[in-house]
Amino acid sequence: MTQITEVEARPAATVVLLRPGDPFEILLLRRNDKVAFMAGSYVFPGGRVDPADYPSPGTALPPPAFTDLSEVDEAAFRRAAVRELQEEASVTIGPGDLAPLAHWVTPEIEIRRYDTRFFLARMPEGQVPRHDAGEMTAMAWMSPRAAIARFEQRELLLPPPTWTTIRQLEKLASIDEVMAWARRRTIVRVMPGFIKTDTVTMLTLPGDPLFPAMAGWEVPEETRFVLEPGARWQPLKA
Repeated sequence: MTQITEVEARPAATVVLLRPGDPFEILLLRRNDKVAFMAGSYVFPGGRVDPADYPSPGTALPPPAFTDLSEVDEAAFRRAAVRELQEEASVTIGPGDLAPLAHWVTPEIEIRRYDTRFFLARMPEGQVPRHDAGEMTAMAWMSPRAAIARFEQRELLLPPPTWTTIRQLEKLASIDEVMAWARRRTIVRVMPGFIKTDTVTMLTLPGDPLFPAMAGWEVPEETRFVLEPGARWQPLKA
């Protein structure tokens, strides 16, 4: 029997960047087909936390907004989010411009795992985003509804956390509503369940019949994702 060694999840941060409009839009970047993680998928700007993102000892820091983090750790996540947004999309914001949104962890079965904090931010006026043309190969502003429609038309790939986030945003009418919703929601650590048989590879979320509900978690419309050819995670209602 082959023994699977659990890989530690690396800390990472991502930014759901919002642009005003009727409807408001979100910034999505397409990952290069040659990268090892989520190749070809449309994602929010982000990446792992580097050692240099941690503040120097003695630095005055605000209280953490993520209740399970220390001031130092949250500062590192925020700095990583700001840095990755600049590197991948040429958008400059400050750590204080970020609002906590979610906490996702890659399942233990994966060989590349990330412990990712999701943040919200407004697109600053006067800046023009550009994708980095290396790790990312395309960029698009889309309303949540347009992103969902393009996914359903099989024009793009969306990883399960990205899909679930967009589905949540679809229900909100403005950026102000998004920010108010984010402030009042409980952020819980979500690590999808992983099921693999001879015929199916599937992820499940809390609230699915195969995954107990979690206190504070808003059960999404789709609680399971089946892996289809072409690395497409198809969301399904249980």
